[in-house]
Amino acid sequence: MSSTSIPNLNTFQKAGRGRGRLGDDKQNVILPDKDTVVRGTDDDAATSRMSAVKAGYLEDPFAEHLSSGQWQRRLPLMNRGTYVRTTAIDRVVDRFLFTVEGKKQIISLGAGSDTRYFRIRANQKACNLIYHEVDFSDNNKRKLQRLFAPACLKVIDEMCGIDLKAAQKSDDELMSNDYCIHSLDLRCLDAQCLLKTFAAELPTLIISECCLVYLSPEEADRVLDTFVEGLTSSTTAIVIYEPINPNTAFGRTMTRNLVSRGIHLQTIQKYADLQAQARRLQSRGLQQETHDINSIWQQWVSTDEKTRIDKLEWMDEVEEFVLLAKHYCLSIGYRGMVDFDLTARQELKQG
Repeated sequence: MSSTSIPNLNTFQKAGRGRGRLGDDKQNVILPDKDTVVRGTDDDAATSRMSAVKAGYLEDPFAEHLSSGQWQRRLPLMNRGTYVRTTAIDRVVDRFLFTVEGKKQIISLGAGSDTRYFRIRANQKACNLIYHEVDFSDNNKRKLQRLFAPACLKVIDEMCGIDLKAAQKSDDELMSNDYCIHSLDLRCLDAQCLLKTFAAELPTLIISECCLVYLSPEEADRVLDTFVEGLTSSTTAIVIYEPINPNTAFGRTMTRNLVSRGIHLQTIQKYADLQAQARRLQSRGLQQETHDINSIWQQWVSTDEKTRIDKLEWMDEVEEFVLLAKHYCLSIGYRGMVDFDLTARQELKQG
């Protein structure tokens, strides 16, 4: 399952503003099967990441090597959304790496073209970490082809001190001591598969960046249960980024627009708001924090960083950004981590 970008909102804008209008529902359109559509959302994610990098929101020297090479500039509100999402998850990752001593692992679900592992290693060349990425075989094949392009190998070696050519590799999987790419359909994940694929005894952070939302509620719950119950370490954390509030006027437009593209957010009704997201984690014995993206922008990003972002490009869709950001959330669950509260931590900054 691929992490998707914040959806293209050109069709969400008010008429008469030169930014597009609300799209009409399409009739008699033949769409590809759901799995194919979900795989394709990784292209959206890569494009959004490249747009945010090119506009100066994010520093990511690996993004261009793991994208298709073709990208379109996103609207300023989408660049800002990508910035907040990326830096917020980075904060959770950094907190996990800082708080947990000894060897640990991160499992990124639906990683697709994500660059987070290489950004971590560029900043912390020795972080005692095993980083796992899980995705469909097709997405992994594409990522591995791009990773092993000479220019990408050179950047990774120079910036991270990693020689990927020393890893064991097939056309859709990669295995090394600290970085693994697994071709795995999460709907097939069970306790036996977990024990075979991951180190259950290690402290673990699981990342679902617009991934579990594409599974049925039963499948998504089963994935979480398998990890929470199957990981034998007393230290486990989960961060989930996904859309919420489908029953507002904006939320209905958002989900209808996505359905017209063949994208179904299957868990969004069951976990429709911050309270439901919190219960999702609490019911599994986890301490939790839940925040919408607007509150993260307001409370986690420093005044100086907001000023820097404001200077990058003119954004006349401030109200639209607030509306959009209130329809995405970051939910964090954790156990065995006494000092993992993120609410009062240092403010976000990129770079």
